[in-house]
Amino acid sequence: MKIGVKTYGDENFLKPFEDKVDFFEIMAVQENDYSFLKNFCLPMVIHAEHQVYGSNPADISKKKSNLKSVNFARRLADKVNAEKIIVHPGDLYDSKCSLKNSIDFFNEINDDRICIENLSERKTRTRLCVCPSDLETFLYETKKKFCFDINHAGELKNVNGDYSFIKNYLRLNPKHYHIGGQRLSKSNDHICLEDSELDLKKILSYYPYNAEITLETEVDIEKTKKDVEIIRNVLRELYGGENIRIIRNVLRY
Repeated sequence: MKIGVKTYGDENFLKPFEDKVDFFEIMAVQENDYSFLKNFCLPMVIHAEHQVYGSNPADISKKKSNLKSVNFARRLADKVNAEKIIVHPGDLYDSKCSLKNSIDFFNEINDDRICIENLSERKTRTRLCVCPSDLETFLYETKKKFCFDINHAGELKNVNGDYSFIKNYLRLNPKHYHIGGQRLSKSNDHICLEDSELDLKKILSYYPYNAEITLETEVDIEKTKKDVEIIRNVLRELYGGENIRIIRNVLRY
């Protein structure tokens, strides 16, 4: 498996991981200058702006700004030769929002690098692509790829040690994966793996050996170094150190 770390635009955050991870994931925030990315040789994955930045493909009134956001991510992907662009499908919070709007939006974008990320449930609004069945329909209608975020999976709240629900997502053939720590008892997600209540070994045992996984944990260099070490150690337990080396070399070439 390949492991990556994520930044929103901090060159200094990436530097310590050049020799520790297999790729970088970059959140393409329009106000940021990403010219520093030319200083790195590792492969990159791009993530388009999401609801935190005001983007919502389901909102027809935001179509112009949504396109601007996604196209910024696409141009950045062109510059760094990224093969994947992760995008959130959107939220439904008023009459301007609909599933159809989001499907139509993605059908107008002819880019096979786009991967739709499953979203987490929210009490205050309806979110698209939360459960596997909705995801399957959305992916079929848009002909887009899939990014599986385990922390966004609603089934985690009732996991009780049984992670077999993951198979319902994997049958949709994810092209990318996100994982962070999570306290199930407090619904805190994307925390550092050291403080997580998730059974990382059980989760990774379901993933394909060639999965490419971004660590979406706390934006702290030292904590993230520990996160990388933790997930590498789990992979060694699952596959053995020699097998990990062989798999990484095969995937690299």
